[in-house]
Amino acid sequence: MASDDLGLVADIGRQSVRFALSGGAAGIAPRDLHSYHTADHATFTSALLAYLAEVGLRDAVLPSVLAIAGAARGDLINLTGSRWYISLSGVEAVLRARPRALNECAATALALTTLDQSAFTPVGAQSTRLVQPGGNYVVISIGTGLGVAALVTAANGKLSPVASEAGHVSFSPAGPDEEKFAAHMRARGATSAEALLSAGGLVAAYAALGGGKTVHSPEEVTRAMGRDPIATAVTRMFAGYLGAFIGDLVLTFGAWEGVYLTGPICRALLPQLSDARFRQRMEAKDAFRRQLGEVPVAIVNRSGLELLGAAAALHH
Repeated sequence: MASDDLGLVADIGRQSVRFALSGGAAGIAPRDLHSYHTADHATFTSALLAYLAEVGLRDAVLPSVLAIAGAARGDLINLTGSRWYISLSGVEAVLRARPRALNECAATALALTTLDQSAFTPVGAQSTRLVQPGGNYVVISIGTGLGVAALVTAANGKLSPVASEAGHVSFSPAGPDEEKFAAHMRARGATSAEALLSAGGLVAAYAALGGGKTVHSPEEVTRAMGRDPIATAVTRMFAGYLGAFIGDLVLTFGAWEGVYLTGPICRALLPQLSDARFRQRMEAKDAFRRQLGEVPVAIVNRSGLELLGAAAALHH
């Protein structure tokens, strides 16, 4: 698609969907953004039609890229944790052009190729690197769920996004706090990595370690670390397990050039991620300890990455 052609991009999450336009005379940066709650629309197509009516493009022919919270496979895509399904043929009937579907974390990974150095905050002493062809990278998005994608340099020398469902691998506890958390979650049937490394995971971890005390939001935990012993223990456990999880992903994808963390939870936990325990858990991988010690980790201090990545996919 040429950069001067108009297209539609969407970020389809569990609780809301965001639409934007990209291309045309205004350039590829997403604009005319509107957000809708999934609870307010019976189907994705209903929300799409509402957006097209708002921007006056109900009868337009629009190429599109959809960043979807789920495995973007086949014509009928299940939106993880939602009653919605995304029918690509149904979207094609509305937009009069076949849409491209991406896992939302793969879209986030593509967005990183458009950012400059100011978008990245290093975690620890290793300096950050721009995402560019020639290397392999891992992107981890922590929010209502746990998203993982890689950017790998393909045979043609270009970066290609690789989606995964690594957030649903089994949780592997190490140490008494993680064992206590695992037992707490096992009783509730949730034992994946996402059970801890997510917004709900912080809340559940507080209940597991709190001896009956509870909180209602992850912000209550992150704001209280350093003052509340339970919140401090929870965030320390979170950072430690995230380090171990990152080490596994670097080995899996050969992502020696860098790891990028996105989402407000990671930004809030920068003090804990800067603690030596985070790197110790990340690097505790036997024969690859030295190589892992050279892998930079950075927090992305930008939002709206899913739409930005969808726009990059639309035009390139």
